[in-house]
Amino acid sequence: MADQCRWFAARHRAQQATWALLNLQHQGFVTHWPTFPERIVRRNKVITINRPVFPGYIFIWFTLSNRKYVAINWTPGVIRLLPTRSRQPAPLPEGFVEALQSREPTAPVVAEVIATFAQNAIVRILAGVFHGKLGRVVSSAPKSTRLSVEAFAGRSTIMSVATSDLAAVLPDDT
Repeated sequence: MADQCRWFAARHRAQQATWALLNLQHQGFVTHWPTFPERIVRRNKVITINRPVFPGYIFIWFTLSNRKYVAINWTPGVIRLLPTRSRQPAPLPEGFVEALQSREPTAPVVAEVIATFAQNAIVRILAGVFHGKLGRVVSSAPKSTRLSVEAFAGRSTIMSVATSDLAAVLPDDT
C-alpha cells in the first residue's frame, strides 16, 4: 500500500488555498481543491464565486514511499498534512476524491459521498442484532451498505445494513 499513490488532505492557511495549490504544483504534486459555484450580490450586482466544499482543506496526490512528500508541510500556504499528531499522513478513503471529481460538487453530492464507505473498509455496526461487530464493506450507497461479517461460527456472511448504522474503524481500533 505504501507504494501506491493516494489522496491525502492538508490544512491550508486562511485565504491562501490558491497560493498553496500553486506552490504544490510547482513542486510536482497533483492537487485538487473542490469548489462549487455560489451566486451572491456584491455592489448591487449578482456575481458567481467559487466556494470551497471543505473550507481550509486541499487534497494532494502522492505516495508515502517517495519521501518528497515531507516538503508539503513547509510549502508556503500549507499548514500541515493530516492527521497532525501522526508520524505519517493518513490517506483519504479510496474513491473519495474521485467521486467528488466525477460530479460537480454541490451540498447534496458531498453529503452523498461522505455518507458512503470505501470498498474493503472496516466498519463497526452500531445498531441491531450485530451491534458492535466489525465488517468489511463489499459495496456502499447512502442508504444501505453490503458487508461481509463473521457472524456464525467463524463463517463470513454477506448482509445489508443501513449506512447510517455504521461507523468507520481506524486501524488502531480493531
